[in-house]
Amino acid sequence: MEELLYLYGVTWKEEAQETDMTQWRGVDDSHHLFHIELGNLAAVVSFVDESEFGEEVLEEKTNEMEWLRKKAFRHHEVLLQLNDGMTLIPMKFATIFKKEENLQHKAAVYETEWKIILQQLQGTEEWNVKIYNRSDLLKEHTAARHPEVMKRKEDIAQMSKGMQYLQTKKLDSFIQEIVSQEQETYAGNLHHRFKEFCVDTNSKKVWNKNVTGKDEEMCWNGAYLLKKEQVEPFLEQVTTAQENGREAGWMIEVTGPWPPYHFSDTKTVSGVEG
Repeated sequence: MEELLYLYGVTWKEEAQETDMTQWRGVDDSHHLFHIELGNLAAVVSFVDESEFGEEVLEEKTNEMEWLRKKAFRHHEVLLQLNDGMTLIPMKFATIFKKEENLQHKAAVYETEWKIILQQLQGTEEWNVKIYNRSDLLKEHTAARHPEVMKRKEDIAQMSKGMQYLQTKKLDSFIQEIVSQEQETYAGNLHHRFKEFCVDTNSKKVWNKNVTGKDEEMCWNGAYLLKKEQVEPFLEQVTTAQENGREAGWMIEVTGPWPPYHFSDTKTVSGVEG
């Protein structure tokens, strides 16, 4: 049975040499990790069986949701382990080479790009921040404090009952517009505040409630690349924002550190390479 090389990531050769990778198993939960030196760089790999990860088989397997979920999660777990002790360019799921010669050829093509990325990632961590809001609480907060809303309420109180009904409906629509604007503005202001601590940032897709499963609306979803010494003040800023915004229905979810998925984009594609 032929064995293929599954590539998890690229790191500096010295960091790979200092890490005992044999303690970890790869995506198949069977073969152990090891590294292949690529000049000043190193590829973190493991063997996988062609019977499960060969090109034709892989095309079928990726349509099996349970298999894909399990293997993709295991791929992510491996990257988390590696990321904890080295500077790493994480590769996409199922980046596979038939033999070391093909990997060495790929490395020769991308060596300069990989070195630049690794230099940018040196001493950094990726953290992700999602900002949510409970619109009902923000609506109450706005209705009780916004100057224009308070003025309109005073004006409505002086009107006849019939006019009060009509103007109250209009006021409700006006408050809803303010809430929508406030959600966008507030989340944007927080992002710019967090950005001050970062080497780089990357916006991500904002998901609706059907995807998140939360009662709150997602207003921002972003990735932040920080120097390690900036992580603590960054998290303190997030905590402060969370406390200050709680009354108006704001909730901030921060997770990390993650492999630098959003700051190590390369042209390397997944799949079996000849």
